[in-house]
Amino acid sequence: MKIIDISMELNEKTVVWVDDDSPKLIPVARIPNAPINFTWLDFGSHAGTHIDAPYYLFNEKWKSDEVPFEVLIGDCQVIDLCDVEDYIEIVDLKKHNISSKRILLKTKNSYDNMEKYNPNHVALSQEAAKYLRDLGVKLIGYDYQSFERNGEVNIHRIFMQENIICLDNLRLKEAEEKEYNLICLPVKVTGIDAAPSRAILIEK
Repeated sequence: MKIIDISMELNEKTVVWVDDDSPKLIPVARIPNAPINFTWLDFGSHAGTHIDAPYYLFNEKWKSDEVPFEVLIGDCQVIDLCDVEDYIEIVDLKKHNISSKRILLKTKNSYDNMEKYNPNHVALSQEAAKYLRDLGVKLIGYDYQSFERNGEVNIHRIFMQENIICLDNLRLKEAEEKEYNLICLPVKVTGIDAAPSRAILIEK
């Protein structure tokens, strides 16, 4: 059984949205000057690999701790879109036999060394987002901070109106285009819009 960790490393070098502060891992105590090693974590809920809960845009919808495990765990399909240079369009998606309700979109973003934020990262068009919504997809994973550019939330709204979960900042370089079992476990922080997550793929 092969297990692929598709999570981003979360540390002080992790690239975040341009208006967010960088994560801080503050060494409160360190051996040998203290009896223990203890670190204080300070970062935004959208840093590193994370789920966006519908509460991000809709007060009445799921918060990050309310998203059902049935959405976050199960069969999924990696779609290789590394040939796309700019925006993923419907024509790009139709080249693939999308059958799963959990879709992870692999693009050239997965090969970015992530030393700084790239405002021209491969993104998803609104038409392609609506196409995926209409297919009945319930979780969509992506390999950058957002499906969108310039801090827009139009695509998030298309998905979140239907309680479709966005799984952001994946690292899909090692994942081939095929079906896997996905396990995505967000940290159980209560009552908020997003949560850092550890996501893995298990080969079938």
